[in-house]
Amino acid sequence: MKIQDLIYFKYLVDCSSFTKTAEAFYVSQPSISLSLKRLEDEFNTKLITRDRSTKSFHLKPAGEILYKNAGTVLDLLAATKKEMENTETRTVQLGFLPTIGGFYLPNLMPSMSKFISNLQLVEEESSEVMMDLLRENKLPIAISGGDSPKIEEPWVEQYLIDERPLQVCVAPDHPLAKESLITAKMLSDYSFICLDKEYTHYAMFERWAQANQINPSQVAYTKGIQTAGSFISSGVSIGIMIDLLVKNRTDIVTIPLENAPKFYISLVVNKKAVGNPLQQEFNQTLIDIATQRTKQAS
Repeated sequence: MKIQDLIYFKYLVDCSSFTKTAEAFYVSQPSISLSLKRLEDEFNTKLITRDRSTKSFHLKPAGEILYKNAGTVLDLLAATKKEMENTETRTVQLGFLPTIGGFYLPNLMPSMSKFISNLQLVEEESSEVMMDLLRENKLPIAISGGDSPKIEEPWVEQYLIDERPLQVCVAPDHPLAKESLITAKMLSDYSFICLDKEYTHYAMFERWAQANQINPSQVAYTKGIQTAGSFISSGVSIGIMIDLLVKNRTDIVTIPLENAPKFYISLVVNKKAVGNPLQQEFNQTLIDIATQRTKQAS
């Protein structure tokens, strides 16, 4: 089977047009039809039903199955190609969350000096997105976060770096700013700003809010950490998040929250990613640092 045929097929289903597919790849429309015929011959089944009077088509059951899995297959092939390229180019990758992982990088930098010229940093604001990159074999190692001290996935090798409780974040002139400890009851009449579903903070806040009977109408959601900070610093809303997300901001103060959920920060290694020898050495260097940090903490 030709990989390009699968690429054509996925695009064809996404845009629902033979003409647009041909134009997108700078080929003739008969080339797309021929590509589809090769796939049908490969799988010995019909993938679509065409209505030439309306120039439309519908996926047959076999076509639905192929489309459902095409993205996964193509992503896996792309990740495999990238991994093979990294083996040849001696690229060293590290994923991290700028607002969280960046806090720990200064302690790691002295040990990373040997790898700097080969280092490729992959930054993502969301822990969920970072874990997807690792899971899809697009990254070999990352500093990431989660709502559990243990990641229950077979491909993961995890080294816990830190754990930080969620805190109440408010403007300096907010009525709660001078409190030393805040209970859920004290927050019942306020509005909240929360990071949306791409962030681990979302699930943590949702569980806390439900357990403490916070009315959903009191909560607004945002995709941006900076946007959340603007809502908080203006006094419009309260944030419930770890202090690192608002670190060094003089226009926001953090106060401990009673019975606060904890956010766990870990070095996460993708055991499926083979990597080149330099990447393997880099991984082991960070693992040694994380292990030593855990021993010192205990």
